[in-house]
Amino acid sequence: MYVTPFAEVMRFSASYALFVGSGLRIGELLALEIGKHISTDCSVLYVRQQRDRWGRIQPPKTEAGNRDVDLHPILAEMLRSFIGDRESGFLFESANGTMLWPGTVYRDGLRPILKKMARNRVRFHAFRRFREATLQRSEVRQILIDFWMGHENTDMSSRYGKQLTEDVEFRQQWVEKVGLGFELPQISESESSASCATCATNSVTHDSGIAA
Repeated sequence: MYVTPFAEVMRFSASYALFVGSGLRIGELLALEIGKHISTDCSVLYVRQQRDRWGRIQPPKTEAGNRDVDLHPILAEMLRSFIGDRESGFLFESANGTMLWPGTVYRDGLRPILKKMARNRVRFHAFRRFREATLQRSEVRQILIDFWMGHENTDMSSRYGKQLTEDVEFRQQWVEKVGLGFELPQISESESSASCATCATNSVTHDSGIAA
């Protein structure tokens, strides 16, 4: 399956936007499958598996990693557009339909952008840290932060408030209140040489000051 330059830009742009807006780990993001791990309206990601360093599908390392991550409406709209009429397969897949390697995503998408920015030490975890910082700056309850980020939390109050994580309407209200922490630009095919990954990466490094 031939991947056009525009499709390549959109694939990396969508992946970085989801990184910044969801807080998923690289192995969790690449293991997402359409029809299995994404709600019909694309407002929720169901983290039920992850890609390990050898390319194998594994369950999340901890019970907390097995979670539902709500997306801001703007991000959900972008995701619906990116998926289009696809009904199965990995959300971000290679030309032959297999799961992408993290190294490929970094080499072909992120590294050239970081090189232009002279940010050689930034890696995927910077996006996760940015999302954590965005959540912490908001007024969202800690139990939702821990739930969305997949943190292990033994605090007793969090145990008692666990029922809140099962209230989808409550979660959706808060994910919209929190916002993204960055603007999601629109990319036209005529602008395929420009990627919103640049904007997302700029947001991460500028707003959070994270270098690695």
